[in-house]
Amino acid sequence: MTIDVENQIWTITQEVVSDLGYELVDIELTGNRSQLAIRVYIEKSGGILLSDCVVVSRNLGERLDEKDVIEKSYRLEVSSPGIERPLRKIQDYERYLGHRLRIRLKGRLKGKRKIVGQLVEVEENFVCLLFESGEKVSFSLADIAKANLDVDWEMEFQGLKNKN
Repeated sequence: MTIDVENQIWTITQEVVSDLGYELVDIELTGNRSQLAIRVYIEKSGGILLSDCVVVSRNLGERLDEKDVIEKSYRLEVSSPGIERPLRKIQDYERYLGHRLRIRLKGRLKGKRKIVGQLVEVEENFVCLLFESGEKVSFSLADIAKANLDVDWEMEFQGLKNKN
């Protein structure tokens, strides 16, 4: 698949998702020679329901078929990004200021590619994380290969136990 086709898929998906009143969180394009898998992650305030995914899937599938940008067969999946949602845009980082992030860097930071810390600052295209050690580190969004919210599952389970 060419970069042009990927860009067209992104553009069409963004248009359809926005027109329907949702936010496009991410798209994953995977697959093999015979079939492409398009995974679309959407969000809206109050959360995503199965019916939201169905509406987006039907509308997006129709638009992709109408534009005929994909030469081979494809499988379209639409879902919520989940509790450990990815962060892609600067707006995502601004929205989740104060949250813990799990980041995979393109390069290394003090010998590590994977880091976890609290997002304490977002400025232009730079973010600052606070590590448990108390150390703060700033780096460019361009240095990030992948970023997700990092849920402390022990604390979540502890909270559930305390409610019962």
